[in-house]
Amino acid sequence: MMTLALDGPRRASRQLHPALVPGLFFAFVLVLILLRLGRVVELAYPVGAVLVGLMCYRRNPAEYVSFMCWLYFLSPEVRRIADFFNGAYNPISPIQMAPVLVAILSGLTVLTHYRVVATKRAFPSLLIVLAMTYALVVGCIRNSVPSALFSFGYAIIPVFVGFHVLATWKHFPVYSRVLVSTFSWGMFVIGIYGVIQYVLMPPWDAMWMLKSGIGSVGEPLPFSFRVFSTLNSPGPLATVLMGGLLFMLAGRGKVVWVGAVSGLVVLLLTAVRSAWGGLIIGGIYALACIDARTRARVILAILIVSALSVPMFAVEEFAKPVLDRMESVTSIKDDRSFQIRMRFYESFLAVATSDIAGQGMGAVGIGTKLDSATSQLGKFGVFDSGLMEIPFVMGWPGTLLYLTGLLWMIGRAMKRGLAMKSNRLLAAAVGTAIALVSMLVFSNTLNAFDGILFQLGVTLPVIGHRYARMLAASGGATP
Repeated sequence: MMTLALDGPRRASRQLHPALVPGLFFAFVLVLILLRLGRVVELAYPVGAVLVGLMCYRRNPAEYVSFMCWLYFLSPEVRRIADFFNGAYNPISPIQMAPVLVAILSGLTVLTHYRVVATKRAFPSLLIVLAMTYALVVGCIRNSVPSALFSFGYAIIPVFVGFHVLATWKHFPVYSRVLVSTFSWGMFVIGIYGVIQYVLMPPWDAMWMLKSGIGSVGEPLPFSFRVFSTLNSPGPLATVLMGGLLFMLAGRGKVVWVGAVSGLVVLLLTAVRSAWGGLIIGGIYALACIDARTRARVILAILIVSALSVPMFAVEEFAKPVLDRMESVTSIKDDRSFQIRMRFYESFLAVATSDIAGQGMGAVGIGTKLDSATSQLGKFGVFDSGLMEIPFVMGWPGTLLYLTGLLWMIGRAMKRGLAMKSNRLLAAAVGTAIALVSMLVFSNTLNAFDGILFQLGVTLPVIGHRYARMLAASGGATP
């Protein structure tokens, strides 16, 4: 078994706090918004984000990943506040492109570290890329080139981020420190704002609910909706909170405690049962994979966080929606959404598995809008099963390549994590990946930021183990 210190190189002490650069960037944007320069923000925000992203990318690979995470955390809220102060809702806001554009920068690592592509540690990623490329070709033929290219880019970005982390493995101590800090502060901000949103319903969030057509989450009134905090809807928020809470198992300090309590409360208020289950699955795995002494401390911390969350639910407005949702789990067979999902699986299973070639990229999701003259979602624009989406889009050849790469990544991450049982971050990372895979039953959790979380989960144990071996070889650690 290997142990590994997370202190990093001496020069790490001169590095900026992970929240400083994002904080300055968002503070500058907020000033522009308050000056009623909403239209300027729509253009300046994505351009500024890319420039700051490039600066972080050149300065330190871990700080770049941190800034990218912050953009995914906060960009939807920036968009809503900008629209509100601008006095008009923009259905196609360039602000939403900022996280994607910055994440695309990770593709530069493929060019600067091209030799890593041919190594064994990058082989699972290569299999996944080959599967996506096959689906891209099929999609260009069966759907349209724009929709296929859009869906391909949407799917491959997480793989680029994973490769970026894999290729910059020597920065593992900095990744450990920066990512734990990023998720700790991120959950602090998202959790606190989520509680404020639920109690007060800020006017910009109310305007978003009315104009965007997400009335299914409730009414734009205090205590009358499923919380979405700084993200676009309860679903993405719940996944971010689930992953963030698991990563915070490796954190310490007051920010971690406040972030964990508020994050747990808001996760329950999203009423997303798949994320609740994912948190339980990921947490059980993480606890099972750390040594007994560390496990006892983590369990104690979980109990304290749970106890601190209880007083919030003494208020009926907090308790009732959560208890109602929990009750639906105990009577799952009578639950309407469960019945709809079961009918979908029964009717679509044969369709998804009988098409040998697959429908290709652009057949499902947001990309179907590019096949419509009215920019409306296509027949499979909303697809409620990641398990069915993979064979439906990729066919048999692509599914074989994709699942081989996916299972390879998970198995390798579990093996590397078990070799370093005293490292809570690695156990939490693998737990996050396993949680996301378990949630494929409900949606595709391997694309967008969900996919980035998965790639971080399966890649951190690999680079951590490699870094530990390097230290052991140089006498810096004892295997």
